[in-house]
Amino acid sequence: MSRKKKNLCSICKKEKEIIFEGEGVQYPVFSCPEHGSNKRNEWKLWWDKYRDLWKEKKYWDSHADKLSCLVGYFCHKYKEFYNTPYVFGYANPVPYKDKDFVMARRLLAMFNGNAHEIRVYIKWVFKKIIKTPSYTIHSLGFFVSAQFVNEYLQAKKRSKVLRRSTKLPMDFLNWCKDHVPDIFEKQELGNWNDLNGLVTHIISYGSDGVEGQVVKEAVKRGMLENETTYKVLEG
Repeated sequence: MSRKKKNLCSICKKEKEIIFEGEGVQYPVFSCPEHGSNKRNEWKLWWDKYRDLWKEKKYWDSHADKLSCLVGYFCHKYKEFYNTPYVFGYANPVPYKDKDFVMARRLLAMFNGNAHEIRVYIKWVFKKIIKTPSYTIHSLGFFVSAQFVNEYLQAKKRSKVLRRSTKLPMDFLNWCKDHVPDIFEKQELGNWNDLNGLVTHIISYGSDGVEGQVVKEAVKRGMLENETTYKVLEG
């Protein structure tokens, strides 16, 4: 039966202890009580290089950086939610072999490699499942749940259903405020049913007025197929 290899200090040959250090997160470090920690620590090197990687969109598309983006973003959300740094468990001196990275790989498999979607999913779990800091989670493994993933996908599907009362996209409404502010004095414009009402208006009275400008912009943005086509809405 094999024994776990001891990590000995190169100076005094005593077995090193595992301590935790770092800012933003707490990562494991081998340290000799007399001579301090290793000069080269893979965890510290990883955190110093990748802790802010998730902030840049391009890295979420990089096969080499997806794992670090996911783990880094999880650590960020954890600290933001609980107001305390995330503490990595110790299983391996190499970060990419740690359980949180293993869990990140499983999440990527569950979402067909779409790291951007997992970012939204992680945010959704904190908001909809965890909800309160009194609900304690212990690792990224909490998110690797078929139940949670299915709930998220169903919620996403429901959110795409357009109802009469569904609000119009804010960037579209902001465009209207900037370019055709008179529309808000002449017509109701806040939800998809109101936009369909503008289609009825231009069918009856033509598209020369501000109503026509709004509908044309909606067509341009792909919100409507053409100026005389209604968007199919549910009640």
